[in-house]
Amino acid sequence: MPGISTRRIRMHWAVVVPLVAAGMLVTGCGGSSTSSSTSTASSGPTSSGGSASQLKSFGSSIESAKNATFKAVYTTTSSGGGTQTITLAQSPPKQVFSTTDSSGSTTTLLNTGTATYSCDVTSGATPTCTSMASTGVAGALSALIGVYNGSAALTEINGWESVVAAHLPGVSLTFSNSTIAGQPVRCAEWSYHGSSATYCVTSKGVLAKVETSGGAGSSASSSSFELTSFTTSPPPSGFELPAGATVVTVPTGA
Repeated sequence: MPGISTRRIRMHWAVVVPLVAAGMLVTGCGGSSTSSSTSTASSGPTSSGGSASQLKSFGSSIESAKNATFKAVYTTTSSGGGTQTITLAQSPPKQVFSTTDSSGSTTTLLNTGTATYSCDVTSGATPTCTSMASTGVAGALSALIGVYNGSAALTEINGWESVVAAHLPGVSLTFSNSTIAGQPVRCAEWSYHGSSATYCVTSKGVLAKVETSGGAGSSASSSSFELTSFTTSPPPSGFELPAGATVVTVPTGA
């Protein structure tokens, strides 16, 4: 691919990583396919050991999914109303993270189990995949997958556990059972001092929905992501380079 450079690849994923991760930090108000069936709430000094236990179990479920085999497709929505389709698939050590915009163009980070690539697929054009071995940004794949496989969520939930254990006033923590994309999910809804969050996970511990808010105000933005399809049997072809792709290796130091 003429003109391709390490700097260009670094800049692209340097932009994508924080934008995707923003979904973990700000709230979304899009529609949900959930239908609550049970809930347990705790607030302030009355926060019970039962709530703490449920929260720990919730986190343990997410932890167990970090190395699971599955394919999950999400729709993300930003505060400006923009949407993207996000696909996460993993069959350790193989992993795929891709984003598809409204034009149908797809950008993918792919770990085939032996090498990592950044691939661009535009309708009508030959797919181009760039080897990430010498670019210094292969870690972007782990960072992006960490948002969707729950690694980032665990950091938040560990913080919740500390607040609940401290019996601080003004804490609200509610649990419910719902269904998203045909999957039974367990949801935890949290609020404290103007901040709120909702995390839903499948029975396999995979994140099904995230909405969080840093508080009210004109400067507060919003974003969310929600599961639209899920399988525990991702096709092996999904961890291969696109058919007919041109493979580019960036020279070391480029």
